[in-house]
Amino acid sequence: MLTRRFLDSFDFPTMLVALALGGLGVLAIASATLGQPARIGLWHVQLVWLAIGTVAALVVVGVDYHVWAEFSLVVHGLVVIALVTVLFFGREVAGNRSWLVVGPLSFQPSEVAKWSTCLVLAAYLSERVRGSMGLRQIVEMGVIVGLPTGLVAAQPDTGTALTFVPIYLAALLLGGLRWKVILIVLLLGALLAPVGWGHLKEYQKERILNVLDPERDPSGIGYQTRQSKIAVGSGKLTGKGLFRGTQSHLNFLPAQHTDFILAVVSEELGFAGAATVLALFYALLYRGVLAARSAQDRLGSYLSLLVLAWITGQLAINVGMVLGLMPTIGVPLPLMSYGGTALVSVLAGVGLIVNVRSRRFVN
Repeated sequence: MLTRRFLDSFDFPTMLVALALGGLGVLAIASATLGQPARIGLWHVQLVWLAIGTVAALVVVGVDYHVWAEFSLVVHGLVVIALVTVLFFGREVAGNRSWLVVGPLSFQPSEVAKWSTCLVLAAYLSERVRGSMGLRQIVEMGVIVGLPTGLVAAQPDTGTALTFVPIYLAALLLGGLRWKVILIVLLLGALLAPVGWGHLKEYQKERILNVLDPERDPSGIGYQTRQSKIAVGSGKLTGKGLFRGTQSHLNFLPAQHTDFILAVVSEELGFAGAATVLALFYALLYRGVLAARSAQDRLGSYLSLLVLAWITGQLAINVGMVLGLMPTIGVPLPLMSYGGTALVSVLAGVGLIVNVRSRRFVN
């Protein structure tokens, strides 16, 4: 129920920061696709999705987060069913069967799965975990995260599958698992890396090797990373000017409106523009921490922090890709990269944070 007290305490700053990032994304997409007839209208589409995402966020805010938690398993189950469906009936794009087509619309269930995973994990932690977490809880949460992760990896979309890892690690920490245990698990994973290496596809191996040796194949598998670094470096302090980037407008930079949108911002608006974008993300994360600290219960805190883990993890991976510190694995920049489902899902995640923060005084 939307009471007067709720409306008075509505978390406008968090929503405005998220919408500012979304608006900058639309502007960057407009610049990145300038002079490309096949893509010239994409910024209009993204603007429509930004409006839809805003409505979705407000719908999420309008329903008490305790109600969302109550139906979290149902929501997560429906998303998992959609992920199974997409493996058989999904549309293949760039080698990944990730898109489910419903009439004139198409969407990626994998993006919605991040939202539902945060929701169901928060509900699980608040209801099932008291004090120290046992092996049973670790395994059960592993199943909650592992189902969508495995189905996404089967599409195959390794990049999106990896974005579930920070959410799971955050859930383990929130459940009381000590850092030492997580470090031991990560160390064991590193020791088993040679086994996993043998199961990687050749192009995946090449992408990892390219991070270690950027000059290994600059005109082949390392082309995207090289062009991204050129774009970032050429922007210097204040950039070449909006709509004046050469790397994107001359098509040297692939995926400039999606995975490498930050490189476009860096080239055209320079270090100052990129720093502004990162400052806005910092503000969003700060607002999320405030929501977690002021939440009326553990459920609210868990919801806020898990959404933060999702956004922060994805942000770190994307920035790493743009700077050549991570392999190019197709992970978009939250709120800014072109993509309707991704934008709406992240805004719905922000809606959960706003929901918690706005109900900090509501009993």
